[in-house]
Amino acid sequence: MTQPQLYQSYETEKIISFFGSLGEAQSFCNGQWLIFPRTAICLANVGKGPKISFFENGSKFYWVADQPYHVNNSGTYWHIVPAQVVGSAGKERAIHLFASPPDSQEFLYLGELEPSYGAVAPGNGNHGMVWFALRPALPSALWVRFGGAPLGNLDFTPVDRALDSLRSPTTVEDRLGVLRQLVEFWHGPIRPEDGFCDAELAGVPLPMPLRWWYRWAGKRDEIMSGQNILYKPAHKYWQLAVEGNLLRFYTENQDAYQWSTLPHGNDPPVFGRYQSTDPWAQEGVTLSEHLILACLFEAVICHAKYGAAGSMEEEKFSEIARRIPPVAIVPWRWMDGTGFFAGQGFFIHATGRNERKGAYVWIGAKTEHPLQFLRSYVGNDWDYVAI
Repeated sequence: MTQPQLYQSYETEKIISFFGSLGEAQSFCNGQWLIFPRTAICLANVGKGPKISFFENGSKFYWVADQPYHVNNSGTYWHIVPAQVVGSAGKERAIHLFASPPDSQEFLYLGELEPSYGAVAPGNGNHGMVWFALRPALPSALWVRFGGAPLGNLDFTPVDRALDSLRSPTTVEDRLGVLRQLVEFWHGPIRPEDGFCDAELAGVPLPMPLRWWYRWAGKRDEIMSGQNILYKPAHKYWQLAVEGNLLRFYTENQDAYQWSTLPHGNDPPVFGRYQSTDPWAQEGVTLSEHLILACLFEAVICHAKYGAAGSMEEEKFSEIARRIPPVAIVPWRWMDGTGFFAGQGFFIHATGRNERKGAYVWIGAKTEHPLQFLRSYVGNDWDYVAI
């Protein structure tokens, strides 16, 4: 029996013929799922979500229920998809994804889905979502066609040049210029309305780099907040606050690690601690340097559409680090030391590095192209792979 070819378009009848006849399949969710004895097929209309199925990144696919389906009894939120594609039961069949973009009535064959282990409650106009890992990752050339946000400027040369400048003595203005380059590479141009006006910042004690940030891009929360949180001049939960003689301005999202700085100054030092009862300790970086690392961190964790995450032996990581230079800023003390590496459109943060245990690494890029040399380093046991 012939097999479908990656990224080729097919009509529904042809898709079914690859795996058998319609009479051999169990049909679920108005024909969006077809379960054959040895194969499962997903026929999905894919767009921007969250009311339609969508890609969160190059390898994470969310199937979105357009009706309140109840096709199995496997538990809370899982009832919207066939039991044969969930958990251990999903390992009994290959699960093939055929996706129809908004500009086509046909379905493109995009590869195989791993069994799902994640479901989301109904909301945002849908009746629940179940997510799957896709192998291979969706090519960036198809990303926008399937509803992904435009990837923007892919020229990483100005970013590399800006980060390389940190190896020489710099002023705070120089470092804020580096931050500007990073922000515009990852997030596009900043508009005047993205910043706070002076009236909105009145009465808030702010050292110069924070004042610069809030005035320029402070309303673009996603740039500095996601996995961690940059406090705001006025907010119900994440309010900038002076405690003693320090200004708390940044935290891990569950408050497991906190950062503070002086409430005044041109570029004051940054302090960190794990518990609110712990004494503050110097991080070894200035505020402008911390903002550069925070931008890099959120880009890799939350905004990179392609990348990988997993444990890596120190020897292998050192090979990568020789190719991708470290950012010339002292690593955060958080998570046993969080170091950053960047170059050639490739961004890394690595934690807990030591010769015996190696490191846990998060790798991110805007497209899959800078990451191809990673294939020999990434194992099947990695937590996330989209290259």
